[in-house]
Amino acid sequence: MIGAGPSGLAAGRVLASRDVPFDCFEAGSGIGGLWRYGNDNGMSGVYASLHANVSKESMSFTSLAMPDTYPVFPHHSLVLAYLEHYAASAGLHRRITFGTEVTSVRPHDGGGWEVTVRRRGDGDGETRRYTDVVVANGHHWDPRPPDPAVPGAEDFRGTAVHSHDYRTPAPYRGRRVLVIGMGNSACEIAAEISRTAERTFLSARDTAHLFPKMLLGRPADHLASSPLSDLPRILKDPALRLLLRLTRGAPSRYGLPEPAHGPLARHPSTSDELLVQLARGAVTPKPGVGSFGPDTALFTDGTSERVDAVVYATGYRISFPFLDPSLFAAAPDGRTELYLRTVPPRIPGLYFMGLAQPAGAAFPLLEPQARWIAELIEGAAALPSPAAMERAVERERRRHLRTYAATYRHGIETDFRSCLRALRRERRAGGRRARAAAPAVPSPAAETASVAGPV
Repeated sequence: MIGAGPSGLAAGRVLASRDVPFDCFEAGSGIGGLWRYGNDNGMSGVYASLHANVSKESMSFTSLAMPDTYPVFPHHSLVLAYLEHYAASAGLHRRITFGTEVTSVRPHDGGGWEVTVRRRGDGDGETRRYTDVVVANGHHWDPRPPDPAVPGAEDFRGTAVHSHDYRTPAPYRGRRVLVIGMGNSACEIAAEISRTAERTFLSARDTAHLFPKMLLGRPADHLASSPLSDLPRILKDPALRLLLRLTRGAPSRYGLPEPAHGPLARHPSTSDELLVQLARGAVTPKPGVGSFGPDTALFTDGTSERVDAVVYATGYRISFPFLDPSLFAAAPDGRTELYLRTVPPRIPGLYFMGLAQPAGAAFPLLEPQARWIAELIEGAAALPSPAAMERAVERERRRHLRTYAATYRHGIETDFRSCLRALRRERRAGGRRARAAAPAVPSPAAETASVAGPV
């Protein structure tokens, strides 16, 4: 198993509960993945003030709720404390080899996998054999800058960082700062910087629907697991538009244009802070950046602004540096061609955790996914044929394109409730396949007759 973030911990807890032997390798010196502030594996982009943008209920694993004493939207330090408790309650720490990178995963000619691991900082590696590999290395660690680069970016004389490297607003005090993007990180970072910057600009090619964190007295992410999510899309989309209009008001009140897409076509951006700072004029919304000069940004509407610092909140690549791209890689559009976001149809014994990005609930998908993987490893469930899985992947691709924006960020977007239902159906069907394929076990009477011979 590769990685000891939330996905790896969920897989480890399920495998341990079933007495399935496993090794888990984690490049950092502790568990938690991106939720470990300053993680020495270099993969965490958590900044000092970050709070979860979904509620504690939506962040809880199915087997262990977050403490009642936690606030609705916990600080990253509380999320890490919860993950530490989750791991300790299943005895996972002793099963994890820390400070160890997986540098190569390749099929073995005789079946199974050759996995090369290396102590971080060492030149030499060690190769081991495994029957199965669970990939849980996350998808928020490999910064994805604008592609292609903004013209003139190489001539810009100010500071420019990806949001992955942002930690505090201190370096931006008194400066003119441009934040590019309109996902959750962009919204929260722009709001935080604007408190002490001289000017703060938020640039987005496409305006997102901004959700407040609370709707009608409840966390907004609870909508993803409410009966509203089961409405037909033709009803659900206008219902959400109306709810946003009643609780937040029109985007124009904040200087934002009306989004061209429905609120469900993109991953929700939630930020009460940004709404307040937009209303105060502390953050100025701008369209996409057309080009940079040495100390200016020219926008697609023809306006320009003097800026001396840029934060690219442009998302992350999905990457697996230990896998040969000819074996498996994310598609250029951010999709992963996986059956139920887990299984590559023609690569037996390789499984992926956590590559489904739901709106709202997140952790509750991980243990059901891990249980299915465990059943496949144990032989308690069997997969459909590779051809059948490929047809299902293609059907899902077409449905996805009808539902979500065709952007890299939305390549693994999914609906929580439908994803959970699909996993439940497949686990039942997989159990039936496994039982049908199992050799018949003779009854004791039949065995006795066979040994005694004909009477």
